[in-house]
Amino acid sequence: MLCAMLCDLPAMATSDKALGMIAEAEHAHLDGVSAVTGTTIYAGDAIDTENPGVLRLRLASGQLYFSGASAATLSEHEGVAAAKLVRGTASFSIPDATQFELETPAGILRGSGRDFIRGQVTINNPHELIVWALHGDLILDNDGELNSIAEGKTFRIVIEDESANPAGDDSPQQKRRKRRKLLFFLIFGGALVGVSALIWTRTSESQYTPN
Repeated sequence: MLCAMLCDLPAMATSDKALGMIAEAEHAHLDGVSAVTGTTIYAGDAIDTENPGVLRLRLASGQLYFSGASAATLSEHEGVAAAKLVRGTASFSIPDATQFELETPAGILRGSGRDFIRGQVTINNPHELIVWALHGDLILDNDGELNSIAEGKTFRIVIEDESANPAGDDSPQQKRRKRRKLLFFLIFGGALVGVSALIWTRTSESQYTPN
């Protein structure tokens, strides 16, 4: 019995691999309790912030920042750290774009290559979000439909409800494969710069700085 328990220890350690740690927390929660700086974070953890409130996570490959009134869940698949943004605003600063993904109501957001990326996503409501590619190009994967967001561009993305089949004969497979219908509206000017300046100041501790 003792030998069997010892053999199981490596598997248990692998399943509990840490994603990183909390680098800053003010009026924020981790799995329903107050978040504390230095706490280790794992896949499956749920985070949220009050309004006002902030939470900054240090991942092995970068940083994640959540402003007030935000909520997300953390995950990992095939060695890639990921987060699902439920509400609010998430900002990311990632040296290697292949090591991070952000799930949004409009699809999976990731970098277009291996380069350094900085970006921000704000969920205005269940059918609208704003995506800002501050440094590096981003890709929004809408169930296989890839949409590029070039560096320096900001888009308001509207998610339109798909109309039901008039005949009412959609099969479960057809419903599962149905993509979201997305509308992209380019936001001109520096409207987001002032709002987001604090975020980039607080995440500037990283040694990676865009040119």
